[in-house]
Amino acid sequence: MSLSVLSGCIQYDSLHEVENLHNQKFFGTPHQVGDVFEHQMPPIEIFSTSINCTEFQYAGASLNYKADEPILLESPFQTPITPFDKQRHNALPLSPGDMIELSMEYGDGFNGNYVVNNSGYLMIPVIGAIAAAGAPPEIIAERIELGLVRAEVFQPTTASVTVKVLHWSEIEVPVTGAVFQPGRVRINTRKANSDVPARVTANGDYASKRLLSEAVRAASGVRPDAKLDQIILIRRGWQIEVDLSGILTGQPVRDYPLIAGDQIIVPSTGCFQPNLVRPSQITPKGFRVFMSNLIDSAQSNASAAVGRYSTNIPYGTRLLQAAVSANCVGGKEWTNAPRKIVLSSTNPITGKTQVIERSIEQLMRMSFRDEINPYLMPNDAVACYDSDVTNLRDIAATIVDVLKPLTLF
Repeated sequence: MSLSVLSGCIQYDSLHEVENLHNQKFFGTPHQVGDVFEHQMPPIEIFSTSINCTEFQYAGASLNYKADEPILLESPFQTPITPFDKQRHNALPLSPGDMIELSMEYGDGFNGNYVVNNSGYLMIPVIGAIAAAGAPPEIIAERIELGLVRAEVFQPTTASVTVKVLHWSEIEVPVTGAVFQPGRVRINTRKANSDVPARVTANGDYASKRLLSEAVRAASGVRPDAKLDQIILIRRGWQIEVDLSGILTGQPVRDYPLIAGDQIIVPSTGCFQPNLVRPSQITPKGFRVFMSNLIDSAQSNASAAVGRYSTNIPYGTRLLQAAVSANCVGGKEWTNAPRKIVLSSTNPITGKTQVIERSIEQLMRMSFRDEINPYLMPNDAVACYDSDVTNLRDIAATIVDVLKPLTLF
């Protein structure tokens, strides 16, 4: 009879829903209201009102197609703008560090390979510095021709210069907005001897790591509140809105190559979008979570096997999976079932730290409820707490340890 009563009490206590007074708008819980904030303001300046997040719940969701009906595909809308789409032959402007090949007939002393210096100039013999940063190869060739003619080295009819890009260098671009680590990022870095000899000797170069998506990923990826269909790319005073949502949905995407001086802004919807919480080209592959497991069945993190492989988890992990990774789940059912887990996370929109507590048994049985089993974000902290039964047992053991020496007198 006593065992039955104890079992029933333990089950009731383990399923008791923990009250959290400040988790109504916990970042990581879908289907909640969003935060309204001013444009270009720090995270602390958040309006007290909320916005409706219903329209953002399926943003970035993968589409389903039927084979028995015609499939109509549409390319994502792109806004044409002069510096991006109407340059000569759509050539990418040069940046400091780019290498070009200059060639011309009877050009001994001028032909060769040149690198754009830090100031954005090409140093050509006799004629000196030629502005190259921000200009496509065709414009640079015209500037060199004009310089040779003015220096009276060639006649206008014989000065015919060809400029070819041999190597796109690494560049630094600032990324701000709804990314996990805003700031200046370096993209298109290459390891030594990473290219095959045939590519080294060939004219031209393809920089697969010098794209808009690579810059966003270099900033640790977009946050779940990012507005993927309105990413802003600013170049030389002009701006364009780029739709990168196809990277998640599988639709065609126009990924713009970048040059030095470009600026990227990722706007925020103010809402948590669950379909953005998964590994992709513009989201984190994984991240670090800080875990503490000091339960009775494991006296330390080392003995609990909470190592680097447990705390480095894939993006899209929920609280229940983190609890299993921290060895908070399982063990003796009657004594360990009422165990609790605490999650500490920082809301990237408001900048405030949020702490919620969940019952392990409740988390196991109600893992389908988003408010019970939220997503984890980078650098979150997870801690396990012992059950009430374990606490009472340790209190009794402590009392016995204190009173035991007194029995010797």
